[in-house]
Amino acid sequence: MTSSTRPLQARAEDTRAALLQATLQTLLDVGYGGTSTAAVCRRAGVARGTLLYHFRTRDKMLVAALEHVLEARVEAFVQARRGRVLPAVDVLLMELWEQWQGPPFIAWLELAVASRTSPSLRGAMQPMMARFDALVLQAFEELDPVTGVPDELKSGVPFFVFSVFNGLAVGQCYGETGQSEPVLSMLTVLAAAWGTSGAEHV
Repeated sequence: MTSSTRPLQARAEDTRAALLQATLQTLLDVGYGGTSTAAVCRRAGVARGTLLYHFRTRDKMLVAALEHVLEARVEAFVQARRGRVLPAVDVLLMELWEQWQGPPFIAWLELAVASRTSPSLRGAMQPMMARFDALVLQAFEELDPVTGVPDELKSGVPFFVFSVFNGLAVGQCYGETGQSEPVLSMLTVLAAAWGTSGAEHV
């Protein structure tokens, strides 16, 4: 099947995927300030009109690229563990911590910082992060990695862990090293305490 005979919708999806990838890579290479629609068009090999068909503004394009990669990370993490016995909590925490390494976190940090002084970016980031938080909570409820947590606190557990990870990862961005292992050990102790507390009430 030639490109001219492919269904229009499939071709549009391919173009959108190429734009999202080009946006993410440009953001990683030159940061928020340098990621222009012209730069993304050049990298993706599309005309400006094509980009505007998919994304009405630069900020919506950037946020869509971030959402795409974050959702893919969550889905891959859950898919790899769905229906299987989860590893010990210390191993699981290390596997989660690995998700904070590399491009997705750098892209999130770029946009999170820039949104402080950009109302348009902040307006696009807020609903996206709300959707992402809901996706994370859904994944946490499905995998149920920590037992013994009171119901009223359970929804806050993943965001507590992620807040700690965010702080550690930001520190690494400016050369702060050697702090992740003791903090991860503390999280492991907390998780073990939750589990013990739950077992005592069974």
